[in-house]
Amino acid sequence: MKSAGKKFNNDKGFGTIELVILIAILVGLALIFKTFVLEYTLDLIDNIKTVEINIQDLGE
Repeated sequence: MKSAGKKFNNDKGFGTIELVILIAILVGLALIFKTFVLEYTLDLIDNIKTVEINIQDLGE
């Protein structure tokens, strides 16, 4: 009878379940904000490419 009680009180896999839930939440958030992050990154890269630096103005 004691072994049946121990079977229900086994918490060895509890940390694994928490980790799986956390990963699922992070993946869900990544999918939700995927377009926002992608557009922001592409705009940032375009802004970096279009910046012109005049070397003569750096000395002033």
